[in-house]
Amino acid sequence: MKGFFGILAIATTSLVLSACSVAHLSNFQFGASPSPEVNGPGKDLDGVSMARVSASFTAADEDEVTFPVRSRALDETLLGTNTIANLTERVNPDSVKRTNSNNAILEIDGYHISASLEFIINFNPIFFQVGIAAYDGFYYYVAIGANHKYYDWGVFLGEFNQFTTVDFFGYWCGVDGCSEDDMDDSFVASDFVVLGDVFFGAYVGAHVWRLSLNNTVSMYRPGIDVERMDYDMPYVISNYTSLGIHLSDEWSIRGGTVISFIRNFRKPHMGFRFSIDFNIAEQSSKMKKKRASAENGALQPAETPPVKVAEEQTAAPAETETATESEDSDVDEPAEAQTEESAE
Repeated sequence: MKGFFGILAIATTSLVLSACSVAHLSNFQFGASPSPEVNGPGKDLDGVSMARVSASFTAADEDEVTFPVRSRALDETLLGTNTIANLTERVNPDSVKRTNSNNAILEIDGYHISASLEFIINFNPIFFQVGIAAYDGFYYYVAIGANHKYYDWGVFLGEFNQFTTVDFFGYWCGVDGCSEDDMDDSFVASDFVVLGDVFFGAYVGAHVWRLSLNNTVSMYRPGIDVERMDYDMPYVISNYTSLGIHLSDEWSIRGGTVISFIRNFRKPHMGFRFSIDFNIAEQSSKMKKKRASAENGALQPAETPPVKVAEEQTAAPAETETATESEDSDVDEPAEAQTEESAE
């Protein structure tokens, strides 16, 4: 944005020196997205931490929200009793398009694709949550909440680095002031910017069996800074409501609505959102359990086959009988020897 104003300053200086004209901004226009969504585990963690990757698709209304702006530089150079309102009324809007408007425009985008990576560190029931996502730019956040058997809740704070284009509308005036004829000499300039806006909010969810219900309220204020203009930038407040189902310990899907409010709560901007989640940590935990079970099985002594046991049990009486016969023969031999000695 500063680059644009630098170029504009150079152009203005050149025009002042050559044609005795100065540029005045009338308004601007830019695109914005619904505030990012953050939600909790959506299930009973049961004392276990988790990591999750998600992909989402949003389809919402495309709309424009206007809010008033006032050019300080234009007011300073007006002559006589002329005001911005008077100049606007006297000019044909079709001839100069938006250069005669006193309202800036915030365009709400309709379609979005996002992907996120989140970590939930559980201390049962309190947990800490951090995440990063690609969403019309990228955002990252931290959160703290609590997870219970049938519900969870949390609050979050992050930074939304949003990519957007700002269009500036204005016209050229003489150095001695602006007239109605000057507004026909209009200009439009564009600038690509990356907004670094703080977003924050809270969520609450309920879960039972494999089903979950979540509601998130998130908001931010676009940080468009246009020099020489006064305006009150509105907040973008988004409410996400979704119903999810866990297809397995790792996979789950969610679907629901997103409703955004900008300046006017009586005119919501509605849309639908679908997400698919994969729990990395639970998958790893399951694999570790399988490995541990296999290792424990390898360490246990092998069981003696039943056939061998039966053979050993059969052989034992035979050995006993042999030993008994041997003892009997040993006892008979001394008796026979005594009989022979007596005969002699």
